[in-house]
Amino acid sequence: MLQPQQPAHPGSTVAVLSDVHLRFGTRTVLEGLNLSLAQGEIFALLGRNGTGKTTLMRLLTGQIRPTSGAVQVFGADPGHEAAPRRLMSLVPQDIALYPRLTVRENLEVMAGMAGMRRAEMSGRVDEAMALTHVEDRQNDLVEHLSGGYRRRANIAAALLTRPRLLLLDEPTVGVDVDARLSLHRTLRRLRDDGMAILLTTHDLDEARALADRIGILASGRLAEEGPVGEILQRMFGERREVVVTLSREPDHGVQAVLQRLGLNRTDNPLEWASWSTGPESFASLQAALRRHDIGLHEIRLREPRLEHVLAHVEGVRA
Repeated sequence: MLQPQQPAHPGSTVAVLSDVHLRFGTRTVLEGLNLSLAQGEIFALLGRNGTGKTTLMRLLTGQIRPTSGAVQVFGADPGHEAAPRRLMSLVPQDIALYPRLTVRENLEVMAGMAGMRRAEMSGRVDEAMALTHVEDRQNDLVEHLSGGYRRRANIAAALLTRPRLLLLDEPTVGVDVDARLSLHRTLRRLRDDGMAILLTTHDLDEARALADRIGILASGRLAEEGPVGEILQRMFGERREVVVTLSREPDHGVQAVLQRLGLNRTDNPLEWASWSTGPESFASLQAALRRHDIGLHEIRLREPRLEHVLAHVEGVRA
């Protein structure tokens, strides 16, 4: 079990951004943003590219300072004071490891750079590898690791200092399903041990599976915040996406029928989608497809996706 640098109090506030504005020249990145993060929770930040997700993390680590508003991490301003920065670790999207060193060598170098004494270095390295399940690859060069193992080793490096706040920028980009599930288990274990975790992702399913709360960034503000289920219920109620997969590519006549039934083609010419407002609506569409003898491979309901959530908060009809 990871022992944090200072005792954690589950539920206590770790970080607060209050009415934060950030401008780069004439470009406004964040505008009146408010966010709080509690000890012992995973908070997932979602939004389109360029909406300020990575910038928000840089504010928390003190790398940049807001144009106006306040950033407090563990009760202090990370842009002015070193104390809060020592209690957090940032895992960037890019792998920050030396490719021609082994996993263990990388972690030992990182521990030395963090000022760790030689006497405690080995134990901290072993602990970080155990938490991220990379012990069996500790003697492999990083350049020979799969994407999933590189991600795990990257997180292991961030855990060497036993942070109370862990920031992860797109931690599962480019990894396979098994690696993703393993990373999720690691993050849940850290959360259960009292760590506060803030991560960015483009995957609503990942946020649904992993996060206690999510925040949707749009137009420089936190447009929505709360548990995923509550946000989706508030936005869509009982509406669910109906996905119709055809057994063959439709001709113009079949396409016209599908469009009359309210279906729209997706990027896949065999896949058409619409919205169902409940069981009766879904059953009615099924019956209509049968009446028109549409060759179906599959018809299913799907939870709203991130593109629908973003369209909703941006005021675009989904």
